[in-house]
Amino acid sequence: MKIGSQSLMQKYDQALLDYGYNIVELVDKASDCLLKHMHKQSYSFLCGPGNNGADGLSLAIKLCKQNKEVRVYIFDDGYKLSQANQYYLNQCYENHMKVTLLSDDNMYDAIEEMKQTQIIVDAMFGFGLNSSPRGLYASIIEQINQLYDNEIIAVDIPTGLDCNSGKPYQSVVFASKTISLTAYKDGFLNPDSSFFTGKVIVETLDAKDMSDKVGLYEYADEDMVKNIIKERKYDGHKGDYGRVALITGCSDYKGASLLSAKSCVYSGSGVVTVITDEKVIDSLTSFCPEATTQKRPLIFRKEDFIKYQAILIGCGLGQSIDSYRYVSDVLTLTYQPLVIDADALTILSSNMEWLKGQNRSIILTPHMGEFKRLCDFDEKTDMLSTASNFARLYHVILVLKGPHTIVTNGYESYRISSGNKAMSVGGMGDVLAGMITSFVGQGYKPLDAAILGVYLHGKAGDKLAQNNYSVIPSKLIETIPSTMYELLHAKG
Repeated sequence: MKIGSQSLMQKYDQALLDYGYNIVELVDKASDCLLKHMHKQSYSFLCGPGNNGADGLSLAIKLCKQNKEVRVYIFDDGYKLSQANQYYLNQCYENHMKVTLLSDDNMYDAIEEMKQTQIIVDAMFGFGLNSSPRGLYASIIEQINQLYDNEIIAVDIPTGLDCNSGKPYQSVVFASKTISLTAYKDGFLNPDSSFFTGKVIVETLDAKDMSDKVGLYEYADEDMVKNIIKERKYDGHKGDYGRVALITGCSDYKGASLLSAKSCVYSGSGVVTVITDEKVIDSLTSFCPEATTQKRPLIFRKEDFIKYQAILIGCGLGQSIDSYRYVSDVLTLTYQPLVIDADALTILSSNMEWLKGQNRSIILTPHMGEFKRLCDFDEKTDMLSTASNFARLYHVILVLKGPHTIVTNGYESYRISSGNKAMSVGGMGDVLAGMITSFVGQGYKPLDAAILGVYLHGKAGDKLAQNNYSVIPSKLIETIPSTMYELLHAKG
């Protein structure tokens, strides 16, 4: 399933136009998608001035030609009609359809007429809306939301619902069903949005697929991720499953290092070496005896890293002068795939030039606050576009942690289906960083390792959340092997 934000959907529409389609033709294709879901006899169409309204008008014409009872309501609000809207409105008049120009004076009469039809089609505004509907639109929305005997079908997105966040503006349509064109809207991933969308159905236009061209996201669910995980070899040994180095922890922050090390081991790494502070080593011996340890030197050398297939830096590293040097040294002296998390991300945020000229895969795993330091943006930023643009600019794989975590390398982009609010616990990111590092070290392609790590991390959390108010990171680690087993055997 493809997922699009407001910005990405606008780029998609423009790409179709650039390819050679005209807007009237695209509206016709959109209404064909909608038509197959119209099975009742009588309809009222609320059509705004833009192309969403044009979709509604085109659909109304097709239903009228099927001898359905159709009423069309347009708004006398001074908005200039789009080209396609004007075209299809003229078609309505040429077909002698019942068209009412809505105003404050006739609004209540119009509502009484709508009560007599089975379906009300919301084609007032599409995904481009950036503020709450006002004036007559708000009044109409308030009235139709009280027509409990009528089904309301939203074209593409309910009017008044934010495309990116899934949060309602002050006035929003309560749809019974939403027919989303081309892609699932990013805001629909917010479970609270279902209160306004009703059932969401995605329909794809009979047109050139521009998903890859504009960077629509893919929904990474079990059906997709189960094709990534690999069976372990019959005659495999620890050397087949990677040697990884974790440059983590300090005397003040031991727990993060312990969690990342144990999650790395439990995810199947052959040899995990934690290069850390002596106090962390003492704790690690009892917390995860399977991990090997090495006292962190004052100065790293290239030969310190030669034997490793992947490196993690950051979990509990602290932000001392020594920590700055460690991050700089790792970026300078190593060549292996690298996962950068937590404190190392904070250090990197003031030294982004360190990423220049890196001829290897680098995975950054920030939460939203850390990403704000890496990439300044405002609250209204389209995060799907921002994330993919950042990854492409710095040639990194970005794992932007949060609900339906974003994973993107700037060219391929994913929202992860697993995970839940019970996982909002300190240390959870350290577990994830260890898992991703483990999979990179085992030989997975770095982008696949990131997708697999995030999905399994969330899936393990989902299992625990079924019977727990909160999910504890150390408990989640214990479920990693069984979660991997279940995913592997879901392949059938």
